[in-house]
Amino acid sequence: MIHPWQVLKTERSLNETVRQAFVHAYGKRGSDAVDAVRDRRVKKYRDYFVVVGNSGEYYVEGDFCSCEARLYGKSCWHTLAVRIAQELGEYETYDLWYYKDGVDEEEPEYEGGQP
Repeated sequence: MIHPWQVLKTERSLNETVRQAFVHAYGKRGSDAVDAVRDRRVKKYRDYFVVVGNSGEYYVEGDFCSCEARLYGKSCWHTLAVRIAQELGEYETYDLWYYKDGVDEEEPEYEGGQP
């Protein structure tokens, strides 16, 4: 079996060899995860990673994801995308707390002050 994490560590980029290793190991989840990292849809906030998915944004913390797949005990591609992005350092960083419906502009830290 091809170990995709070893291939990723060796290649250090999301080339076709890495993509195929993740597809071979994880199927469509691997493909979706690699595509999300390539498309820069993984974002790191102060409190969570957020992955922009097909039908919304999902926050990821460790092995937890806010998507519906996790509600049914299934593994999702969002957590896989975060792990890949972390390994490569390929994510956008926001020095903000994540709010599902947008930034809370009235919070003191967004005005440059202390809470």
